[in-house]
Amino acid sequence: MADYRSTATDPHWREEELQWVEILSTGDAARGMALVLLQKMCTAFHEFEPAQREGALNEAKTDFFRRRLANRVLAVINEMKANNLDTLEGFAGLLDVLSKTQSAASLSELAELTEVVHQLGHRLCDSLARDAPRR
Repeated sequence: MADYRSTATDPHWREEELQWVEILSTGDAARGMALVLLQKMCTAFHEFEPAQREGALNEAKTDFFRRRLANRVLAVINEMKANNLDTLEGFAGLLDVLSKTQSAASLSELAELTEVVHQLGHRLCDSLARDAPRR
């Protein structure tokens, strides 16, 4: 990790990046891929929420967005299960987010999940870093 230089100016983002580097530097491919999919999931929600808030999305397309976001969550769940990472602290939160995503009745309900997904991402990254085998 000593050779990584973050360009993030926000302390929150900098600490997050350093945690990702820590996970990736363990050389554990399953944890690294789980991290990548977690970030893809978080990004999907973080990009969706401001678009919804600004009125850039069509409410008639709720089913499309519900399926799209649920597929991101499901990708993380399946990857973690396939690599025996489903016992990590926070994994059950993914199942809850998947259920809430699949049952959201509106774009607003989907957007409201963004902060839940963000916090869950932190919790799962903490677990991935804490329990990772070291080289």
